[in-house]
Amino acid sequence: MLLLKGSAAKELIEQEVREHLNLIHDRDEKVTIALFRVGEKPDDCRYESTILKACSRLGIDTESFVFPEDVDENELYQKLNAASENKLIDGILLFRPLPMHLRTEKIRTAIPAEKDIDGTLLEDSDFLPCTPEGVMYLLKAYQIDVKDKKCVVVGRSAVVGKPLAELLRNAGAKVEVCHTQTPDVPAVTKTAEILFAACGRPQMIDRNYLSKGQIIIDIGFHAVDGVLCGDVNAEDAKEVADAYTPVPGGTGAVTLSVLLLHAVRAHERNRL
Repeated sequence: MLLLKGSAAKELIEQEVREHLNLIHDRDEKVTIALFRVGEKPDDCRYESTILKACSRLGIDTESFVFPEDVDENELYQKLNAASENKLIDGILLFRPLPMHLRTEKIRTAIPAEKDIDGTLLEDSDFLPCTPEGVMYLLKAYQIDVKDKKCVVVGRSAVVGKPLAELLRNAGAKVEVCHTQTPDVPAVTKTAEILFAACGRPQMIDRNYLSKGQIIIDIGFHAVDGVLCGDVNAEDAKEVADAYTPVPGGTGAVTLSVLLLHAVRAHERNRL
């Protein structure tokens, strides 16, 4: 069984990022990302730290805006709006989910489409959500052609399942999406040549959902009793799959690289 490691796609994307940055730096310009974090959630802090390290390594500038958990909605909105109007800031990342007293639908409207490098505005954004785009890069890195392949996506969230299904269709795949209203999910997933698990439930996809020879792309990421896992039971997947993305080290490793690619693309678009 082949392990589909995200590092291969990460290298592919970062090469494209470096090519953009070389041209940008030759013009004595710089790319700047503004990071907005509310509270001290460990996951947000870890992700922020990872972003800062990656940006430093590649030569992308960052500005961090950190607010207390009980920040006033208007204050956060105004700060985001100021960053949106700042021509020196190319992209904005707002860590979510936000605390319950903040209306996400209102807050995110302060981010303009051209600076929404995380794709949080969905169809109103200039960019796709990072995770599904990263999955397509991972397939490309391993030369997995989805054209005319039966692809099944488990999960139809607005930020992963739906845009991923659309990307696969655009690439010529025969796509079926499973969700909570699908009568017999295992019966469908077993027919997949390539199975994409994005249901958001730890290890839900076990041997009952799988068949021999599949390529399994696990997009889930969870911590269960201190152990990291995906939406797929890894041991079951390894028994039947021809190829499988490990968790951690699979699709999650690619998401940040796509975010940085969006940032350099935003800079190039914004200067036109």
